[in-house]
Amino acid sequence: MSRYLMHLLLFPTRVSLCFLSLLYWIVVYGTAAITACLVLIRIIWNGFWDPYGTFHWTVRQQPPACLRDPALGKHAYLYGRSSGLRFHYVTKGDHRKPLMLFLHGFPENWYSWRYQLVEFSRCYHTVALDLRGCGNSEAPSQLEDYSLEKLLYDIRDTIDELGHTSCILVGHDWGGMLAWHFALERPDMVQRLVIMNAPHPASWLDAVLRRPSQLLRSGHACFFQLPFLPEIALSLEDFKLVRSMLCGGRVGIRNRARRLTEAQLEGYLYRLSHPGALTASLNYYRSLLSNTLYKHQDVAVTSMLIWGEEDNILVEGMSGGTRPYVRGPVVVHTIPDCSHWVQQDQPEVVNNLLWDFLLDRDSVSNHTTHGLFSSASASGALNGDSRNL
Repeated sequence: MSRYLMHLLLFPTRVSLCFLSLLYWIVVYGTAAITACLVLIRIIWNGFWDPYGTFHWTVRQQPPACLRDPALGKHAYLYGRSSGLRFHYVTKGDHRKPLMLFLHGFPENWYSWRYQLVEFSRCYHTVALDLRGCGNSEAPSQLEDYSLEKLLYDIRDTIDELGHTSCILVGHDWGGMLAWHFALERPDMVQRLVIMNAPHPASWLDAVLRRPSQLLRSGHACFFQLPFLPEIALSLEDFKLVRSMLCGGRVGIRNRARRLTEAQLEGYLYRLSHPGALTASLNYYRSLLSNTLYKHQDVAVTSMLIWGEEDNILVEGMSGGTRPYVRGPVVVHTIPDCSHWVQQDQPEVVNNLLWDFLLDRDSVSNHTTHGLFSSASASGALNGDSRNL
């Protein structure tokens, strides 16, 4: 009788979860369909007027000089114990010092952390990893090879293979989503957590279900759930959409002094232009988006969230929406006039915030605090403060 009563009491909850799941996927694939229609209209229009220019892209054969700059660190490889895959990473600093591990997003690679690799190598063993399927790391071809479980094993194996038991984990975009999940699953391996423009997995779902219209701002994530078409769209006109993401007026880097040069942009296009590279990168969206449901655990690790206020890629309000899901000490900083590509757009500001957080000079508490920082004020702080541990 008690067992029957328990099932009866749980029935409304189960029905609600099923409804929530159904609603979520209706919103996701509905947005994907709308975006796909708009993309197809643009492809047909551009292809009619300039077929050669539209359906032409170049495979880059040689890495650009920026990826071979020795000042940024030493290139090395490791093998994942769980997967057997070979991972490329760039490292700088003494390996006996605490590990500071950087995880990039899309459409980036290790190079997106160039400003932080050098800055923090004085006091840390800094490592910027090419995630599986990205940069010079191996790229399995099947979608199941990008499951959340396997991606988290990659992070664990990287920490182990580098000779450390834990790290300061820093993630941006989907690297930030992975960092959230890793802190949830393995808090014992995360000394401190730093997230840049990536919402807590649960706050993504909350934001979408509260205001589905906001998902149009993140329509690319839904569009990427579709097969084949996203790869074609991103390749057209020699990767014009990728260029626009990083350098465009609406979503690209806003800081004129830090906008990517053509040579730096090639640092991202080099591997993405190779056959199968875009599919490997997009498999993160196809895998991670399905893992956002029911991930409502609280993060207990001391954390900092940095958010570029002018992010036109992620849903508005996600930075504040993270607050209920962090149980440990946390601080949230919003950087004005800064794009989604925060660590490249305002590196001086980001580095300053990181130093304050790592040296316990920030107002970390059990409640979220919000700070607004301008590049001018951060520059002054950098000039006036010592950064010795």
